[in-house]
Amino acid sequence: MQGTYKVKQEAFQRKCPNCGASLVYDPTKAKLYCAHCKGYVDFDKSKDVVERDFSEILTMDKWDETAVRYYRCENCGASTVLPRSTLATQCPYCSSPVVVDETQTGLVRPDTVVPFELNAEQAEQQLTVWAKRKLYAPRDFRIKHKKLSIKGVYTPAWTFDVQTVTSYSGRLGRYRTRTVRRNGKTYTETYTEWFYVEDVVEDFFDDIYVSGNNHISVKDFNNLDLTNQAKYTVYSDEYLAGYIADNYTVPPEDAYGIAIKKANGIIYNNIMNRHNADVDGGLDIDTKIVSRSFKYVMLPVYVVSCKYRKKTYNQYVSGVYSKRDPTKAKISGKAPVSPWKVLITVLVGLGVIAGIIALIVCNSDGWSFDFGDFEDIFFKATSNLLGAKHCI
Repeated sequence: MQGTYKVKQEAFQRKCPNCGASLVYDPTKAKLYCAHCKGYVDFDKSKDVVERDFSEILTMDKWDETAVRYYRCENCGASTVLPRSTLATQCPYCSSPVVVDETQTGLVRPDTVVPFELNAEQAEQQLTVWAKRKLYAPRDFRIKHKKLSIKGVYTPAWTFDVQTVTSYSGRLGRYRTRTVRRNGKTYTETYTEWFYVEDVVEDFFDDIYVSGNNHISVKDFNNLDLTNQAKYTVYSDEYLAGYIADNYTVPPEDAYGIAIKKANGIIYNNIMNRHNADVDGGLDIDTKIVSRSFKYVMLPVYVVSCKYRKKTYNQYVSGVYSKRDPTKAKISGKAPVSPWKVLITVLVGLGVIAGIIALIVCNSDGWSFDFGDFEDIFFKATSNLLGAKHCI
């Protein structure tokens, strides 16, 4: 039977009200889907995301251990959370076997989520286009791109709102140039023009992001462009149906320290830019935190594990469409590199250089060259690399 069930489910229910089969979250409909009877089940959603007072950072809500199960990868150590109705067999990062980890208890439950917008098939389509554009990847990887697995994973992040007041004073400098004459000759020299500054500035930092684990590198995390505040939604367990949630490996207090370092760096750069300064000659900065709050957010990523010549490569597809192009998802990760393609590129480059050198040498002997003959020069120059010793 096909159809849309206009039934709201409670958070703890994940069974189809029509046939009793398990439901999964369908990103394209933003509803729960029953693969058995092809029906959809709606559930309550809320965009009323709120900041949490910093005093709650060590007393946050925990996962309901009757609803979720913890899994641990025996190969790479990744720890993930899935609904108890889901039986996990493979790690999303390395495709190795996973085991139930009964020792993991009391882990923090997220309060905010950015739901998946792409399903797995759409993510694979985006990945296929990405692979074909990897010109230095082996041809069979670009065309076939055999995947061991593609898993939808909610990766954790901490976000911090911080309001600051900064007092600063000290000496800054700007680089200047001047023309001088010495011994009858004119020179241009660079010198530093020093000046004194003193002021008080206020700053507000909205959502300083800190990645919540080290399963995805900071570079890949930033490349995925997941941090779209317009997509924030209050977390509900329904979003996890059919997906995986990573546990955080960066504790909240450590994440806050990273966020403050980011804020201090921005404050310093703003002061330097405010005074058009090039060099710091002794600047004292005193920053006080006026207020602070946080959120624990789950961000959607499709983790792809593929193997090429016995080596595993990970790619990451953003689970939401790009801010700039609503038809594309950001992709980051590694692809194998063909040594033959690299070698050919190097030889071509050396051939071009050799051709230019040969052109200069032959022109110095009075031989003229028509740029229309460049192809012939390139061919002969490449031959030189292979052993020819005569001038063109």
